[in-house]
Amino acid sequence: MTLLEAIILGILQGLTEFLPVSSSGHLALAQHFLGLKEPLVFFDVMLHVGTLAAVIVVYRGAISRLAVGCISTLANTELYRQPITTFNSSNELRFVLLILLGSIPTGIIAVLFKTELESFFEDVLFVSVMLILTGIILQLPRIWTFIWIGSAENRETSTRNVRVWHAPLIGIAQGCAITPGISRSGSTISIALLLGIPAKLAAEYSFLLSIPAILGAVALKISDIVDTSMPLYILGAGMVTSFVVGYIALRLLLVVLNRGQFSLFTYYCVVLGVVSLFIEVVL
Repeated sequence: MTLLEAIILGILQGLTEFLPVSSSGHLALAQHFLGLKEPLVFFDVMLHVGTLAAVIVVYRGAISRLAVGCISTLANTELYRQPITTFNSSNELRFVLLILLGSIPTGIIAVLFKTELESFFEDVLFVSVMLILTGIILQLPRIWTFIWIGSAENRETSTRNVRVWHAPLIGIAQGCAITPGISRSGSTISIALLLGIPAKLAAEYSFLLSIPAILGAVALKISDIVDTSMPLYILGAGMVTSFVVGYIALRLLLVVLNRGQFSLFTYYCVVLGVVSLFIEVVL
């Protein structure tokens, strides 16, 4: 892989990790059409580390609030005298535990189906179909608001809007999004919106949920560091590019969500899926 290719893939990762259009699907297609001979799963994971840094920067206030709240609650002796009451009174500790709870299904899916899911990176037809499916998923919250007027758009945002049973459902959506072509942010935010979680909180939970998922992916692939022959400056260029572009893309997505235009990305996903399908099958 050349330096230019690493930067191009870093830009793609940064743009598509947060915009609901599947970063893994874009990377799989880009690697295929750029003529790369292997899926480069480890490089893909390292690009995710770059976008993880963008999440931490954008949500540094929320992360700091959660950390301080958890430490304060754990240091409170009342927690050990009246654990249920104290736990229920701590929004921060409850929210962190919901993030951990949502991470469990993702981890199980990743461990059990790691090899099978990675093999899909080489299947352009499969990735194209999954991109089309992502487009459909993004339309589900909009369709639901037509059926049920109880939309979450105008509800007060509170971490209490995320219930215990919501976490594993969103975690399953994140686990399924390991499949290239299925957008992680698109599927998790769409499911959260369908569950009645306000858009701002849906995005916050989705992206904070991505932190343990990305760290887990890095842990699963850490052994590949020994096997990869890719120069460190190539990895570094890709990671830095994905961080800078990812930061901008995340800010853009939050604006789009606040304007209620999340489903607009449907058209892009469907068109890209159809075009890549046509190129691979016909040309």
